[in-house]
Amino acid sequence: MLEKTVFFRATTEADSLPKNIAEIILSGRSNVGKSSVINALCSQKSLARISKTPGRTRSINVYSVSIGKWIIDLPGYGFARVSPQERKLWNKMIEECIIQRVSKKAVYIIVDAFVGPTELDFDMAHWLSKYNIPFKVIANKCDKIPKDITEDEIESKVVEHFDIDKLNVFAVSAKKRKGLSKLQIDIVKFLKGDCK
Repeated sequence: MLEKTVFFRATTEADSLPKNIAEIILSGRSNVGKSSVINALCSQKSLARISKTPGRTRSINVYSVSIGKWIIDLPGYGFARVSPQERKLWNKMIEECIIQRVSKKAVYIIVDAFVGPTELDFDMAHWLSKYNIPFKVIANKCDKIPKDITEDEIESKVVEHFDIDKLNVFAVSAKKRKGLSKLQIDIVKFLKGDCK
């Protein structure tokens, strides 16, 4: 299902997007690898543009998995070399996309498994909790973790940090294409309507 995903639209106005059935929303700090995760999930090398420059994604990028079912890549938060006005616009985009849209949605926070969650990641988690929006966590860049540390241990650490169920944590390496199957299954189930 995910391998048929295509780029749909880039926008800075979430309210300009049409209504749909279900959407996966990926959030995370700048340069955490959101685009790489999308490409790995969909088994496509260049579906989402990848940049080494933090803050390259400056719009809401929408990818269509099938009719009315999307993956949404939000602008990265923090560390980007942008003006305060642009940062304010990003916050507005994120809020409109997550809170105001009435579509069925699943939010995933992508964190750097090597660096660990940052204050910005915790701020995002607290913000989602404030609005009673459940979220899951993807720990990307697991290939940078010492080999004697297992994916299970990485996931357990994330559970401690965010106080969420381990079923909602996914340790992956988009670069090495490892640990993706569990995440792919979770996303496909949601988009097909098999889980909330």
